[in-house]
Amino acid sequence: MNAFVINLENQLAPTANSVTAEELSVGASVVTPEAQNALTSHVWVSVKTKSVYVTFDGTDPVDASAGILLAAGYNGIWSKRLINAARFIQGDGAAVVRIEPLSD
Repeated sequence: MNAFVINLENQLAPTANSVTAEELSVGASVVTPEAQNALTSHVWVSVKTKSVYVTFDGTDPVDASAGILLAAGYNGIWSKRLINAARFIQGDGAAVVRIEPLSD
């Protein structure tokens, strides 16, 4: 079996053509990010302040029983498919989530 492994972070660049980052203000109501454009393949997700809960299955996150906790300071690369399915709600207070579009 052959495997081709790459370091994804080194293969991505900011999305061109004036595609800008989005900062979500996440509070007690569910927030969804804007749909990513055709040039974007991945996004860099950064939880700037306070923790948030996120779901990807179409249900609304309400607490630890229905959602994945992302702590303040979380950073990660997500596929376009994953971010387009994401639904956020605050964890321990109003939060900010920054979404930076990337292209491969």
